[in-house]
Amino acid sequence: MAIRTSVSEPDGFGRGVLLLTTDRQIDRRILLGADSLRRLGWHATIVAMPLDTPYEEDPQIQRIGPAGTAVTRESLVVHCYRLLRRLLGTNRGPIRSLKSLTWRFLVNPERFYERLFWPSIADRKCDVIVANDLPMLPVAAKLAEQSGARLVYDSHELYSEQEFSEREKERWSRIEAKYIHRCSAVITVNESIASELTRRYDVAPVHVILNAERSSNPPTRSAYFHDRYGLPETTGVLLFQGGMTSGRNIETLVRSMSMVNSDIALVLMGDGELSSSLESLVKRLQLQDRVYLHPAVPQSDLLARTAAASAGVIPYLATCLNNYYCTPNKLFEFIAAGVPILASELPELSKFVNGWEIGLVGDTSTPEHTAHLIDQFFADDKRLETFRHNVESARLEINWETEEKKLINIFDSLP
Repeated sequence: MAIRTSVSEPDGFGRGVLLLTTDRQIDRRILLGADSLRRLGWHATIVAMPLDTPYEEDPQIQRIGPAGTAVTRESLVVHCYRLLRRLLGTNRGPIRSLKSLTWRFLVNPERFYERLFWPSIADRKCDVIVANDLPMLPVAAKLAEQSGARLVYDSHELYSEQEFSEREKERWSRIEAKYIHRCSAVITVNESIASELTRRYDVAPVHVILNAERSSNPPTRSAYFHDRYGLPETTGVLLFQGGMTSGRNIETLVRSMSMVNSDIALVLMGDGELSSSLESLVKRLQLQDRVYLHPAVPQSDLLARTAAASAGVIPYLATCLNNYYCTPNKLFEFIAAGVPILASELPELSKFVNGWEIGLVGDTSTPEHTAHLIDQFFADDKRLETFRHNVESARLEINWETEEKKLINIFDSLP
């Protein structure tokens, strides 16, 4: 395996940081972090998994890919998975079951990504290695030890507590316990996960950097969705944005719209393997005049589109401990766009939504409960306007400019 493109270290950059990720579509958190470090004088390079199609992107993002060398078990697994994902979708039942069986019987999770990434990064010289999420931690630790670099672990979620089998959870927990104390700094996305990592591994401090968006150049509210779908001005637009994948409770959200009494339209903005089945569900329930599927938009256009909604919705359920503690990107995108939020009653979501009084949280476990929450949310125009005012206040404090300062302090304080 080898990186497809190479980037020479530019003049004036005396410090190097390598950010390793299993992402194909690079998480906004990683992109913002790398950009902040570059502006501080770091030569920041992201090394990631290959995309399924030819691409042109930031030359500072380097992709591992085939180089005509010997075929390994790991490369075959990745190749087969990519083919099956195209046919079956990322998170549908068959592919999820296949992934689980593969990790259980064919793959050593501690070594899998090391063997994929190592030929591409073994000769890299840098000052800091950042492992973005747990699968990257073993290979990042190996490179840091070999090169004398400092190791930073950025845990984007409570990785071992996803919807895995108990055996998988144990294996990932052992890997985390093995490597986390080798890190010069440990970072995560919210206080609940930070506390959990501290409790499990007796590691402190665990720094918190939120998945916040930039607050500069806030988008202007528009009637984009009303114009696109021919909606009356009085219709409220409830927006779900993000991947149309299983485990996000989107079907329940759609079903709830047949029971909502208010003059509300639901827009599902994004792509994914559930798109066709959601479209069929909308037709079967005869909700074509209340539920609209909008294709995904580029990150550069996302906030402008989001700002056209009356409210954003996060209907996730606590199907695992990782979901229970979640703070998804869309939470901060809604805040950055000045949009009030309707969310499931999960601890971190409640902390932001209730703490800043920027929306409502409640029971989204059934269509009936979700419909009641939506009606309750839109019942009071004056309260909704208060939510909007409070979101503007929240946006001035919950933003990447604030989180960037934390990142700078962490890197400045590395031993």
